[in-house]
Amino acid sequence: MIKNYIKIAFRNLSRQKMYSLINISGLAVGLAVCMTILMYVSHEMTYDSFHKNGDRTYGIHATLNIGGNQMNMAYMSYATGPIAKQTQPGVDGYLRTMTYTKPLLVNNPATPDRKLADEGLLYADANFFDFFSFKLKTGSTADVLTKPYSVVLSQEMADKYFAGQDPVGKTIAIKTDSTYTYQVTGVAENSPSNSSIKYNFIASNASLAAMKEGAKYTEGQGVGPGRFDVYLTLKRAADTAKVKAGMEQLAKNDKDAFDNIKFSLSPLADMHLKSNFGDASNTKYLKIFPLVAVLILLLALVNYMSLSTARSTLRAKEVGVRKVSGAGRKTIAMQFYVESGIFTLLSFVLGYILCYAFKPWFTNVLQMNIDNSFLYSPLVLLLLLALFVITVLIAGSYPSLVLSAFKPIATLKGKMSKQTGGVAVRKVFTTLQFAISVGLIICGIIIDRQLYFFRHTDTGMDRENIVMIPVGNSFGSNYPAFKQDIASLGGIANTATSHYAMFKGYDMNFVDGKTKGESVALAALSVDNHYINTLNLKWKISPVSEASMIGPDKMVINEEAIEKLHLKPNPVGSYIQAGDQMFEVTGVVKNFNFSSMQSTIEPLGLFIAPDTTTVWAKLGCSLFAKIKPNTNLPTLLGNMEGIYKKYSNGTPFSYTFMDDAFNEQYKAEDRLSSIFSIFTGITILLATMGLFGLTAFTIEQRAKEIGIRKVLGASLSAITSLLTIDFVKLVTISAVIASPIAWWAMHNWLQNFAYRIAIPWWVFAAAGIVAVITAIVTISYHALRAAVANPVKSLRSE
Repeated sequence: MIKNYIKIAFRNLSRQKMYSLINISGLAVGLAVCMTILMYVSHEMTYDSFHKNGDRTYGIHATLNIGGNQMNMAYMSYATGPIAKQTQPGVDGYLRTMTYTKPLLVNNPATPDRKLADEGLLYADANFFDFFSFKLKTGSTADVLTKPYSVVLSQEMADKYFAGQDPVGKTIAIKTDSTYTYQVTGVAENSPSNSSIKYNFIASNASLAAMKEGAKYTEGQGVGPGRFDVYLTLKRAADTAKVKAGMEQLAKNDKDAFDNIKFSLSPLADMHLKSNFGDASNTKYLKIFPLVAVLILLLALVNYMSLSTARSTLRAKEVGVRKVSGAGRKTIAMQFYVESGIFTLLSFVLGYILCYAFKPWFTNVLQMNIDNSFLYSPLVLLLLLALFVITVLIAGSYPSLVLSAFKPIATLKGKMSKQTGGVAVRKVFTTLQFAISVGLIICGIIIDRQLYFFRHTDTGMDRENIVMIPVGNSFGSNYPAFKQDIASLGGIANTATSHYAMFKGYDMNFVDGKTKGESVALAALSVDNHYINTLNLKWKISPVSEASMIGPDKMVINEEAIEKLHLKPNPVGSYIQAGDQMFEVTGVVKNFNFSSMQSTIEPLGLFIAPDTTTVWAKLGCSLFAKIKPNTNLPTLLGNMEGIYKKYSNGTPFSYTFMDDAFNEQYKAEDRLSSIFSIFTGITILLATMGLFGLTAFTIEQRAKEIGIRKVLGASLSAITSLLTIDFVKLVTISAVIASPIAWWAMHNWLQNFAYRIAIPWWVFAAAGIVAVITAIVTISYHALRAAVANPVKSLRSE
């Protein structure tokens, strides 16, 4: 019986090539999108789930309350782990890691001339490979990280620096603050893409104790904030509240600890998605993308069901004959389910191929990596199987119910009802398809408009043609000379210095507020006396002189600081107290966005030091160079690199343009816009394919009517309008339905931004017009063919 059904299915597939192509390809595209998003969501949801004790492993973080201001501290002190283990009965073990965030310079001493810039140095305790489930390919988990200056390489780094050789026992030089030679004690498998702990080089924490600058990382003997990620394995997951309370009691008993410190224990598996720390830009999509996947798959399924039932009249007599011959409704329903299963299987295979082909593009847009092996993991294969079963059940349900319900006497006499095949249902399907398309068009336009607003609004400073060059402590006292050499280049208009590159961070001070006990958070930037002019910041209240701004007890504030600190309208000459220090306000600059426009401008203090001071290179800083218009950039950057290497030959030259750093803050929105554009295109394609097939069938059914109208003198335009108007009405209704839903969704999305656009009315009109034009173009092809066809052929009796 099943064999018979399969033969009939393939026979129908070959007879109705156009409809089969639309059905299979449309469903394949929908499934490909769904698979891609399913892969992405499952990847994000399974972060760190592969560790053997992951259900009992927690990351410890702290929250400080300073004068009513809450500060989240992602990292803990070096002593926190051992103290927790010694004092808390519920703690089974601990691990400390520290990621070195600055660029590295790495080389194999066997090839001293081949020095490469790299990243991914992780310092870790000796029990790293016992605590976590990362796999060592060579070396012993018990001793690879026990000695100072021992390092484990990832497989990728082993291949990169010791191609074709066994690196264990050899040495590798890694330049951090200083250059140190490490002995390679093992090679580990590359960190899985769904791991929040990334590494290329894993060095022993014992190395820090041996380094001359190591004390700045390991200082602090109490429980509290520091430089390390600290993980605790508890004896029981239920002990989290006891351990948390015990840690807070320890901090209260420590006179050197922060007041009002609160600890939190975050489950390892939740840290990627639920942590308040780090870049969680990709996690913003986890609520949006699954909804889009469902909508696109729904579109594809609607196409399939709509076209399947539309063709039902052609198979009515087949169903009638089978029923007269004794076939029951269940048997006939099973036949159509088998056919749907075969169509879905073909679509599924094609969809998986499309998913695999477009995976690199998708992950590149999201700027993330998903291991190919993840596509074949049991979890993903199980999810794909579930998707296949659900698709078969949904795709076959409506056609099988409609077709198996035909009454044999009516079908064999050729007396089919006008509603046969679900005309009303198909109209609903068409409206739904275009409603989804119009909704996504509206969302895409608004996202694009918000990004345009970010990039073109006045942020209160000049970002154009300013290059920022990071400078490390290797420059020493040579920094003023380096800056002077850069300033002397022909294409440079101005130079300035700041401790931080713009949009890359700032310090935070807490100053006394108006009332007793009140403390106001004041962002702080340490800059030189050319900074304000180079960035073209505008003065609200100018200082008496440039010299009056400079000094460790002087401060230039922004307008927002006047309001938040409750200062008088002209605060120049007044003093601000921060702890035991007093700072004189020497000037006020107009507000400018020194961080993302997703949040409001915060109070800011500029601490200005002379450009000649040598403290910049000791602390690390960023050189700002304003480039003159019409300058040859490649030549200028090459000259800058030459000067850089003159003063710091051991560190790779790097730079960032300020406008690129500004745009980088909105990478999540940029990615969302790019993906949305593709999804919108896919929905339009699917809706158009469905309309194309449905129009062809509808016109085929009305062939005799069109022939009669032509014989009676109907014009080409009249017939075309007749065939087009019904579908255009449906598309117009879909735009009306989609507009308020899209407005609601985008209104809520825009609330995430402190500075945002007002949703313009023309967006809804534009989306509706695009949908109507798309529908008219799609329908016109078949309408024109029907209108110019010879009426004799359509009126000829069977």
